[in-house]
Formats: sequence, structure tokens, C-alpha cells
Amino acid sequence: MDKVLSLGGIAVNHVNIFQAIRDSDFMGLLCLIACIVLSIISWAIIFYKLVRIHAASKQSDEFMERCMGGSGSLEEAFRHSNDYPESPLAQIFREAYLEMQLENWYRNPRYTPEQRLTAARVGLERVLERTISEEIRILETYLIFLATTSNVAPFIGLFGTVWGVLGAFQSLSRAGSAALTALAPGMATALTATIAGLLAAIPASVFYNYLTNKIAILTSRMDAFALELANVIQKRILKEYAEE
Repeated sequence: MDKVLSLGGIAVNHVNIFQAIRDSDFMGLLCLIACIVLSIISWAIIFYKLVRIHAASKQSDEFMERCMGGSGSLEEAFRHSNDYPESPLAQIFREAYLEMQLENWYRNPRYTPEQRLTAARVGLERVLERTISEEIRILETYLIFLATTSNVAPFIGLFGTVWGVLGAFQSLSRAGSAALTALAPGMATALTATIAGLLAAIPASVFYNYLTNKIAILTSRMDAFALELANVIQKRILKEYAEE
């Protein structure tokens, strides 16, 4: 038996979600299960992305402090870059450094220093843009599911509610009674679907916006770091030309 509260002399029953679920028909249960599955997957993605983005931000700070601050050489920074696998800045540095070492476009004696510097700049820009795009793609993995859940779950809940209300009125018509007590169980069952849809959609929407903002911050850091790194490498190339 449900417990009863008294509010201003009015008797109010406790909400019994489990009873409403037990009273649901097949379509209502299907909507509830869909919302629950979306919610579980969304929370798994939320925790996963929170951990990954926090690690990316923290390791990027550590990489900048240890490897790029002070008077450390590019070679030393490259040796330590493997210590920060979650840092997008470390991955950008590795790709740019490997491009500089593996490709000899800026060491070709057939070209003038200006031509070699131009080739170096074009090659670096290509590598940096490609690596940044790849790191952004990795950071944004699974976010589309949160966006989809925040948009779709309320409609699934609404569909379950409309279906339940329709069933409640049909049951009322068959019973031949207009009493509220005959309609209330069906309405409660129908509204449970809306609750399930909102419980799935609200966290997905909130954390989608939060995670998107965090990724935007990391993207800005990657762009700034890429510009700084390109300048450092170009200065190194000019220094090599001066020593030839």
C-alpha cells in the first residue's frame, strides 16, 4: 500500500514509479527500456570523456612545463614526449619533429635558403594541421552519442506518454466509467515514459555542452602551440643555414 502525505489537509500519495512500470504495456516498456539504455550508455561516455579530457589537459600542462619550458632542446623534448600519451600537444610535437627529421626538404642544396625555408614552412603547416585535426577527432569521439541522446530521448519519452494516454482513455472507454480513479493508473504509467526520457536527455545535454567547451579550450591551446612550435623550428632551420 502506498504511503500517504498530508499537505494542507489534502491527501497526496507517494509516487510509485515501480508500480507504474509494472502497469506499462509492451510499447510503454519498450520506450522505458530505450531511455534506460540511452541513459546508461550516456553516463558511461560521460565518465570516460571526463577522465580522458582531464588527462589530456593535465599531461599537456606537464609536457609544456617539463619539455618546452626553459632552455631544453627539441631532441630532449622528443625523448620525453612518449611519457605523455594523452597529451595532444605532445603528439603534435612528435609529428612535427619526425617530419623535420625524416624529410630532408629543407636540407636540399639544390634550393636557395629562401626556397628551402618556404618548403619547410609548407611541410610543417601540413603536418600540424593534419595532426591537430586528428587530435580533435579523438577528443570528440562519442560526443555525437550524447548530442543524439539529448535530442532523441525526450521524443521517445513523449511517444511513450502519448501511447500510454491513448491506452488509458481506451481502457476508460471500455470500462464505461468516467471516474478519475479509473484513469489515474494509466496516466501515471504514461507520464513515467516522459520522466525516463528527461532523465536520459538532461545529463547528456549538460555534459555534451561541458565537454564541448573543454575540447574547445584544448583546441585553442593546440592552435597556439602549433604556431609557437612552427616558429621555433623555422628559427632552428635558419640557424642551420647560417652555420653552413
